[in-house]
Amino acid sequence: MKRTRSHIVALAAVAAEPQKGSIMNTPSLTRRLLIALGAFVLTACGSNTTAPDGAAAGQIAFTSDRDGSSQIYLMSADGSGVTRLTNSPAFKERLVWSPDGSKIAFFNFTGTGPDAEIYTINADGSGLRNLTNNPSDDYDPAWSPDGAKIAFSSDRDGNSEIYMMNADGSARRNLTSNAARDQSPALSPDGPKLAFASTRDGNSEIYLMNADGSGVTRRTNDTAWSYSPVWSPDGAKIAFVRSSATSNGDIYVMNADGSNARNLTNNPGSDDWAVWSADGKKIAFLSARDGISQLYLMNVDGSGATRLTTMGAVFFPAWSPDGTKIVFANNQDGEIYVMNADGSGLRNLTNNPASDDAPAWRPRGP
Repeated sequence: MKRTRSHIVALAAVAAEPQKGSIMNTPSLTRRLLIALGAFVLTACGSNTTAPDGAAAGQIAFTSDRDGSSQIYLMSADGSGVTRLTNSPAFKERLVWSPDGSKIAFFNFTGTGPDAEIYTINADGSGLRNLTNNPSDDYDPAWSPDGAKIAFSSDRDGNSEIYMMNADGSARRNLTSNAARDQSPALSPDGPKLAFASTRDGNSEIYLMNADGSGVTRRTNDTAWSYSPVWSPDGAKIAFVRSSATSNGDIYVMNADGSNARNLTNNPGSDDWAVWSADGKKIAFLSARDGISQLYLMNVDGSGATRLTTMGAVFFPAWSPDGTKIVFANNQDGEIYVMNADGSGLRNLTNNPASDDAPAWRPRGP
């Protein structure tokens, strides 16, 4: 049976309120969506690194319950060659490729208690490994550009903090150590800086710190809630979402130093999930401005906003490494689709009666 998702407006409202205790206090489906929205940074920014020999840029990882439970699969970009990578219970969410395309990080949870764990698995399905192995929730995995480390959010200290660990799970370190909620880690493309959302000054704002946790600086300052930071591919700008009691959510872009913050969408509908193209010239995003979450494309200055889809609610957009196509999940039929970046050539890649979800494009091959 196909699973259904809450409307993106409700999702954005939940994600905009990180002060309301643990994610474990939310219903399981909302919790899944909240964690998934909390960090999608490496997928959103894409990767310009070279994948190892044999890795193809034309591959997409995704989750599916086609075999009775949530598992991770890999397919070619045309939908062929579907291969199951995992065989374990619990939900798998937030698939994030390593920069070299050799591994996938994800979090695994049952939905019945604080049990989310971060795992990695090789692209061929071997080497499944629990990196966190902690009774609290660990989520929001984000690779460092060199693939040597993974930043993540964790509730293990009683509230959400940002941690860093080696890619094998060793040397875990709390970077924030703050009584407020710190989450959504986003490492800069060149590695030394980490953007994140925090409620340490009251409402949720975007902060920047060094990758070792030093030098914390606030980058937004508004009475509204700012969250979901996403670096531009060149590291010069950060996109984020800002919402308030009178705004369902707009996409903003600012310089990395916090200057020149600009509302790109400025629409009463909910605008969310900004995804930079690899060349940094376009931003794909989700918007409910026409009543239901659809995929849009705009220039990085907010001009030329164009609706690309007309179907049931759309989630999880991700660019192809070469910037010519966008893959996404459709809530209405639980399928994964791909289209050209101009909206043409729409194609159902999965075409399966089960629920297929959370597509993540493998980084560019040689």
